[in-house]
Amino acid sequence: MLEAWIKKVLVILLIFCLLSPLGILLTWNKSAWGEWDQVKIGNETWVPQHYSGGAPLDDYDVPGWDSKLMASFGYIISAFVGVFMVIIVTLGIIKLGELSNEFRKRHS
Repeated sequence: MLEAWIKKVLVILLIFCLLSPLGILLTWNKSAWGEWDQVKIGNETWVPQHYSGGAPLDDYDVPGWDSKLMASFGYIISAFVGVFMVIIVTLGIIKLGELSNEFRKRHS
């Protein structure tokens, strides 16, 4: 069974994931802060070549999901993917720390 604080953290993360499309819905017809592209600001945008095209869900969107409702689902899916990846990496780091401590105890 999960500890109470873990349940609270998971509920908060769930709420944040479900609220993630709120910003894009509020600014659907206007430019959201930080969401500019080269068309909007000219050629001032520079993206390192190895950064472009490497996102699991580029522009937080699923290709072909262009309506507001479907774009919202794309944002929610993207949020869950991001949270899942952070949790997996964090658990991996914790496990490595535990293994390191066990190794030190055995060899000291």
